[in-house]
Amino acid sequence: MKISVNDEEIVFKKDDFPMLINGKAFTQSGASFFSVSLMTKFFENGEKIVFFTALPPAKELFKEQLNGRMNENIIIIPTGDEENFIKELDTIKDLEERIVLFKNIEDYSDKLFDKLKDHKYTIFSGDIDKCEFGEQLAKMDFKTKIFFSYPEKIEINNKIELPKYKGMIISPKYNGMISL
Repeated sequence: MKISVNDEEIVFKKDDFPMLINGKAFTQSGASFFSVSLMTKFFENGEKIVFFTALPPAKELFKEQLNGRMNENIIIIPTGDEENFIKELDTIKDLEERIVLFKNIEDYSDKLFDKLKDHKYTIFSGDIDKCEFGEQLAKMDFKTKIFFSYPEKIEINNKIELPKYKGMIISPKYNGMISL
């Protein structure tokens, strides 16, 4: 699976963080599939990752994409429970070098946001407009913003029409239409 911006293949690196991936919840915009696939790409590129989501189907999709290629570079948080995730984060010795996917942000509280807001390599993925800490996210300095739907809480200049399963990326390195 390749990630493309304006039909040119790209490879994300750690200098593209932190990231925001916005997509309206339960709309089939492609944000969820993209977030999972992005984590698969990071793993394939040798990165250490932490995968956290509220919904079991995303974990299943991730495991399908890995096709049995599990190793110590992958930590999948077994439940979508916020308190459990916070405890798990505290036990990960090399957390500062891991890419953390915080998926379904709209399902969690400020407590989890406060735990991850300063983590250098976090991907905040979900519906910022339905998120309890959406205003705080809107004020964060994200290196990479990807929109599969346009949120009301963030002002976006030069919006482009978003076909199904495609998003708009805004970053110092990439601008335009992003897709898998």
